[in-house]
Amino acid sequence: MRPLQRNRWLGCVLGALRGNGSPTHETLFRSLGLMGFAHALSRREGKQPSALATGAYMAALANNMPLRRAMKDAACALDNAGVQAIVYKGQEYLDRIYGDLGARPMADVDLLVRERDAERAEAALLGAGFVLDEACQTMHERKFVKGGMAIDVHRSLLQSLRMAVPHEELFERAQPCKSAPGLWVLDATDALLVHCIAQTVKAYCLPASSFVELQALLAAADAERALALATRWHAASAFYASMRALGALGNEQARALAARVPLSRARRLCLDAIVAGFALRALATAPRRAVLLALKAALIDDLRHACRFIPQWFVFQIAGPRAPAAP
Repeated sequence: MRPLQRNRWLGCVLGALRGNGSPTHETLFRSLGLMGFAHALSRREGKQPSALATGAYMAALANNMPLRRAMKDAACALDNAGVQAIVYKGQEYLDRIYGDLGARPMADVDLLVRERDAERAEAALLGAGFVLDEACQTMHERKFVKGGMAIDVHRSLLQSLRMAVPHEELFERAQPCKSAPGLWVLDATDALLVHCIAQTVKAYCLPASSFVELQALLAAADAERALALATRWHAASAFYASMRALGALGNEQARALAARVPLSRARRLCLDAIVAGFALRALATAPRRAVLLALKAALIDDLRHACRFIPQWFVFQIAGPRAPAAP
């Protein structure tokens, strides 16, 4: 699908979800890979979903139910070990945004733990029958698998040189997770900023669902507080890029927020190029490593930190992560 066509259709879906204009035809949802969501919306409105939408919904449900069981197993193990863990993104969005386990298939479960609790969390998961996936090579997470279901344990949202996220504040503002007792979920405004940060991790190689989620998170957040936090977290570039992209898709609130982010004109022009070249191009695959590294560095607010992040990234590629000890 061509980028302009995809963005036009995605803008129509986002507008319909905001209550603007006529209901969106199911064809648009199918073209954007949102058929499970189309089924959930149809049922919510008292309409009969198509067979195609029902098939997508059932496939997503079959995918997400074992993941939900794995999440509850992890919740029990971590709670028994006295580890506070926040579930965020995918599985948590099924409750916060979609309100339906079959609305969108998810690949794994993302959990955030404090740095000081990371080893205890990893040992608890190993003791509960999860196995470390040693092929997972990232700077701030480890992947654990049980019955084919993956749990990603994050020590931080991303490297400290990229953004100054006050993780302790996230845990202080977190609320109990209703669908998995023992886990916690982010405050609404924190969830918005974390989503913006996650979009930079993917270098804006994003499915349409990421913008559906971004819009829903923005609607539920305190926009003024989000703007202030983005600056304090040194995440102004990430927040601007996400709001700029959503604004280009027709969301006026996002467009107005982007205009208020305190950035220089030169910085805005650089980020606008990233939004136009990546976020709005609907890239099917992630860019090559050199481009990915350049994008990540360009989205760091402080140039000095960007210069330090690049060699750190290369060192990690050579040394790799350490493995947790078995219990």
